[in-house]
Amino acid sequence: MPDLLKQKNAAGKLIEFGMVRHVADKVAHRNTDEDERKFMFQGQGKILLALSQSNGLSQKELATRLDLSAQSTAEFVNKLVKKQLVTKEKSTTDRRMTIIRITDLGRQTATMESTVPEFLNALTDEELDQFANILSKINTHLYDEIENTDHQNLFNRSKQMIKDGIRDWFL
Repeated sequence: MPDLLKQKNAAGKLIEFGMVRHVADKVAHRNTDEDERKFMFQGQGKILLALSQSNGLSQKELATRLDLSAQSTAEFVNKLVKKQLVTKEKSTTDRRMTIIRITDLGRQTATMESTVPEFLNALTDEELDQFANILSKINTHLYDEIENTDHQNLFNRSKQMIKDGIRDWFL
């Protein structure tokens, strides 16, 4: 059985790869099949992850942090409210703002989403090391590609979000 820490490291690299690839594709205007690149932290899962790391964000802050439109964020949040994974409440300081909080069930769901993907069990410790190194190399190339465009703000927000916890979620 492969080492759990090595699996977690590879899983973190996979998430980082998915996030960075998404931004790089957006910046480079690459048309990709949406179904092909559905990584585990898109849409609703992305919101749960963000709230599990920094609970009590405004809906606007969520949209900004996750590079989602206000409409998409509202739609995802409403679906999460129906599933009882998050709650919405008006801010006590600014009644125009809606604060989104993750519920205990939402936190459990986010934790379940962060388990090591089953397919990594097929790799040996040596292969997990190689895979993590390969993904690091690809991610570095994608970061460089993004950084060399006019989309610096999008890049900085995405890089900050990854730095704040997505890449290290499994460690």
